[in-house]
Amino acid sequence: MALKLIVKTSVLMLFSIFFSVSSATEKLTVVFGGKLAPWVISDTNEGIIIDLLKATMQPLGYKIEPLYLPYARRVNVYKAGGIDIVSDMNMNTINEHNLEGFFSDTAYTYENLAFSLHKNQFKFTQLTDLKKHSLLSWQDAGIHLGEAYAKMANNHPSYSETFDQLVQVKMLFLEKFDVVQMDAHIFDYYRAQIINAGKIDAAQQVDRFGLFGASPNGFLFQSEVLRDKFKPVTTY
Repeated sequence: MALKLIVKTSVLMLFSIFFSVSSATEKLTVVFGGKLAPWVISDTNEGIIIDLLKATMQPLGYKIEPLYLPYARRVNVYKAGGIDIVSDMNMNTINEHNLEGFFSDTAYTYENLAFSLHKNQFKFTQLTDLKKHSLLSWQDAGIHLGEAYAKMANNHPSYSETFDQLVQVKMLFLEKFDVVQMDAHIFDYYRAQIINAGKIDAAQQVDRFGLFGASPNGFLFQSEVLRDKFKPVTTY
């Protein structure tokens, strides 16, 4: 009986070791932008993009290990290796940064708008109208949004980009910039946070201008096998 117990115990230990190793190899390190709520909420490891990736990959036995970085750094870290997936990719960004990997195609879409304070009564009908006013955008927008946007940004006398989109919203209501350019959901999320904090008057009316069109995005995978397994049930 003692020998049988030893054998059973040894077998169980081997299975335990095997599954522990197997589980460790199933972790996927994924780089996300750090200030993109509600798409990415780093404090709770949740958000639309994270939930989309989890819903697709976790049933296949993969565990998502998120890494939150500013836009420019996330690209450099992916290129350096050791990262399985990077989010917020399109062909403009992939080509400009010479990124190697396998693109998922469109998995979700941002709705980028230009925001200004209503009291200023700005009227924007085309991209070039923005050159008359100070504009704060998000990091790498000049690459990500294509040629027309890049041309406007490169010839703009008062154009800046930041990795922190909470700062964008604050700068608008503090009247440090005339216009901010960002996704509508991100703007609304951070505006609500600022209102709740009560230190900045963010309740005043704003105007929204749809000058940029939809911004389709997806994931870039190091592995073609993993990319082929990624089949989101829903595209956001």
